[in-house]
Amino acid sequence: MRHLCVAALLAGCSGNPAPHVATFDRLTIEVYPEPAGIALLVDGKPAWTSRRGDRGAPYGFAATGAIAATTEEQFGSYKFTESDPGWHGIDRLGDITDTATGLTFTLREGDRAVGTGTITVANLHVSIALATTTGEQMAIAAACTADEHFTGLGGQSFDVDHRGQTVPLWVQEDGIGKEDVPDDRYEGVWFLTGRKHSTHTPMPMMLSSAHYALVVDSDARSTFELCSDAHPDTARFSTWQPAITVELFLDDTARGALAQMIAWVGKSPRPPLHAFFPWVDAIFGSANVRRVAQKLRDNQISAAAIWTEDWHGGRDTATGYALKENWRVDRTLYPDFEAVADDLHAAGFAFLTYFNTFVDDTADVYAEATTPGYAIHKDGATYEFTGVAFGGSTLLDLTNPAAVTWAKGVLGENIAQGADGWMADFAEWLPVDATLASGADPHLDHDRYPIQWARLNRELLKPIAGRPDPIFFMRSAWLHGQADAMVIWSGDQQTDWSVGDGLPSVIPMGIGLGITGFPYFGGDIAGYMSQGTVPTSEELFYRWTAFGAFQPVMRTHHGRSARDNFQWEHDAGSIAHFRRWTRFHAQLAAYLWGSIGSYEQSGLPLLRLVALEFPDEPWAWTATDEYLLGDRILVAPIQVQGATTRDVMLPAGSWYPLFGGASLAGGTATATASTAEIPVYAPAGTLLALYPDGTQTPLPAITDDREVWLYPGDALDPARAVWSDAGGPTGTPTLTWAGRPATAGAPASAVFEGAPTPITVGTGFVTVTVVGDGHVTFAGGGTLAIARGNPTATTTVRLYTP
Repeated sequence: MRHLCVAALLAGCSGNPAPHVATFDRLTIEVYPEPAGIALLVDGKPAWTSRRGDRGAPYGFAATGAIAATTEEQFGSYKFTESDPGWHGIDRLGDITDTATGLTFTLREGDRAVGTGTITVANLHVSIALATTTGEQMAIAAACTADEHFTGLGGQSFDVDHRGQTVPLWVQEDGIGKEDVPDDRYEGVWFLTGRKHSTHTPMPMMLSSAHYALVVDSDARSTFELCSDAHPDTARFSTWQPAITVELFLDDTARGALAQMIAWVGKSPRPPLHAFFPWVDAIFGSANVRRVAQKLRDNQISAAAIWTEDWHGGRDTATGYALKENWRVDRTLYPDFEAVADDLHAAGFAFLTYFNTFVDDTADVYAEATTPGYAIHKDGATYEFTGVAFGGSTLLDLTNPAAVTWAKGVLGENIAQGADGWMADFAEWLPVDATLASGADPHLDHDRYPIQWARLNRELLKPIAGRPDPIFFMRSAWLHGQADAMVIWSGDQQTDWSVGDGLPSVIPMGIGLGITGFPYFGGDIAGYMSQGTVPTSEELFYRWTAFGAFQPVMRTHHGRSARDNFQWEHDAGSIAHFRRWTRFHAQLAAYLWGSIGSYEQSGLPLLRLVALEFPDEPWAWTATDEYLLGDRILVAPIQVQGATTRDVMLPAGSWYPLFGGASLAGGTATATASTAEIPVYAPAGTLLALYPDGTQTPLPAITDDREVWLYPGDALDPARAVWSDAGGPTGTPTLTWAGRPATAGAPASAVFEGAPTPITVGTGFVTVTVVGDGHVTFAGGGTLAIARGNPTATTTVRLYTP
């Protein structure tokens, strides 16, 4: 009877051969010989189904076709002009044979064998691999339901749910400003202006609300067509290779499917603790870097890293402050670079710099890199193109082991001089007609290039005794780069409020990257690029700074218009604003450090799609303007110029404004926030563990003292009332909050291990400070168990009152 139900779902089964059935514990696979099709069932219920081979290519089961396209490239942007590939449908499957781990079969177009297929099973992970000798590209199509949502696909800047879209996936420049035009049409100056889905960080990975995750495991240009208007019941996946492998991860929940997918692709290395404290940029030479560092400390602004992007030279140009394309220190700007590094280390800062893989013809390493053949080639000579400085440039050939060794040597000089890591920039510009040392197809190596760049940096940057542990951060990535990339930033946002490339683009990018395995994320405060728009305004800076405090990585950037952008040093008000939010982000570092446990155990990102915690809220799959930081802080920044209010969607249950206020019921709430504030909420019963206010840096060591903020009520999820900041929910030390509803008004007293303890009454909260381990019981209701393991550590408890 089960087979009849699946046949009806797939349609067109009457009178056709019965499916071949194979069972693996909870998983059942049904392979339909004619018309071709595959159904996957978990516990007898349909979990994923392909389309059938009688629907017509390329929207039937699978299809092959030619790569009928031309490629143009300029400034890291790529224009693909495609014509009809002449799809041929695979409508039958033959020779279906069971194996110990799955099945094999042949692909047929009518009576003609055109390729082979395999299905491999590992628990609820199913790999479907199809290969043909009759085409240059392949597609496979699946069924989708009317209410299904599709999230992921990497750093997509317009949307979180990509249902109804056709998304081409190819590593490239985002563009300066982005156009939301249908079908990613090339309009205007295509090599400067980005299209809707242009991104440095595309990922052929997605998570469905139907409790599965899917990856097209390919290094070629791929396309996800997700239930478009023309085919609303079909999701089609294609790649520019004569074979396609689809990895499917099935589970009872979307979270479970995500956990499998992230475990399969590999997890990013945990950054050091100081990565979760603010990073502040400082440029214009040694004296100014020292001045900025001292001003931060004098104003009690929290920061654990100074990053100096012009350490190898910079200059003012007609389009703003531009870096020189050297690879070694500029001794005019930084004559005493090593001493600057020593001074910063002594003040509790890590010192970060800048590198990319361009070998500009004006660079100090040009002959050193090109004479031995370390650059990419074409027609037997060094491949040159117009680079970022609008002159001749080439790229390091990362497939050449000798080139990688040479590059590590040059970058290693900077480490010896005192650098603790850097921005590892670019990696999108590899031409598809280059000749590489590997002899590989450059069309495939194009998408691999950011993986190779990440690997070089990870292999090189190792901890050094007595120095801050190293950090590198990138803007480009591709599938299988997760295990090498450390921190990803969102790229060169416009210094404005534009959807798709300004402030509102950061949340969709962070959510999409989190779902595809990049949890350590942040954007430039307050944008980078001002071409075609205006420099950073005071309002934008204020909004973006508060928003930045609630991202995993809080980092400033002077921006291209470095001398015109509004920045934190502008006046007393901007300094106070920056001080407030950097200090709070430093407090949050304890919470973020603990949240890493959820990623390392279950693949859950720090900047999190709301639906991962509240999957039954339909809006939570689509919202582009709010997210969860970890599992218990809902962030809903105001991102419209001039606005001071916005509607916020809250999941079911009771929610509290993070910094105090009356509880709110789930549903739509109106939030009001001045430019200095940001709407942020915690569910009832929440325990939030923080570092003490005023913690400026964890270097060289971090305090064992904590602040614990408690919110009344029974927790929506009991896990939100338990916290460890030692690496995850199973670690120690532990803080547990029995969040019973408190009585109206401030509790009259608190008891710590049986003895009355003085409390302080604030506006909407009470606080009590205790030393060592024990239990705090509030007279108004609620108990906190403290197990820090340090008898001298203080815990300042703040209980918000209803």
